[in-house]
Amino acid sequence: MSAPAGPAETAYAGTLFGLTGTDADLLEQTCGEALGAAGVDAGRLFDRLRQGQSLGVALGLPPDVTELIYARAHRWFVAGRPDRAEPLFRALCAAEGGTADYWVGLGVCLRLRGDYAGASLAFSMATDLRPDWAVPAFHAAELALQRRDRISAEAELRRFRRLSDAATPERMKDEISRMEQALSAQKQAER
Repeated sequence: MSAPAGPAETAYAGTLFGLTGTDADLLEQTCGEALGAAGVDAGRLFDRLRQGQSLGVALGLPPDVTELIYARAHRWFVAGRPDRAEPLFRALCAAEGGTADYWVGLGVCLRLRGDYAGASLAFSMATDLRPDWAVPAFHAAELALQRRDRISAEAELRRFRRLSDAATPERMKDEISRMEQALSAQKQAER
């Protein structure tokens, strides 16, 4: 199984995880000792992060590792064990935060666990990384319906329809139709 499509790296260029100046220096100093004790060249790691490399690349993780972790997370999820898949998706997001598929996987696990705020953030990250992809809109619509947020659900359903293309799974298109019918029936019942 190959790694999913999407940007390979998250840009940290000129900053360290979005931190600048004193905050970035403090993070590097604080983590540097612990990383050094673990045998990691912290100076080299932080230099790579500042150059815009993802954490996985900066640590020197081979691409095969993230592919294996993704395959394992996916298998756990399909086996009905989102509790086992979630930490793997979380690790993938930390190592290669620029891959939208990892954020979607994490978001679905969080939604199933009832962490709606975390799920919403994960779907938002996926959308930011791949704004033309319908899949995050599908999951965000599911989340909005579960939260009984009709306005957000309607917006996500429209976004899904606008972005849906031949690559969008048919099962999602069918489920979106059911969601739209349920919202329509709910609106009529409220009148």
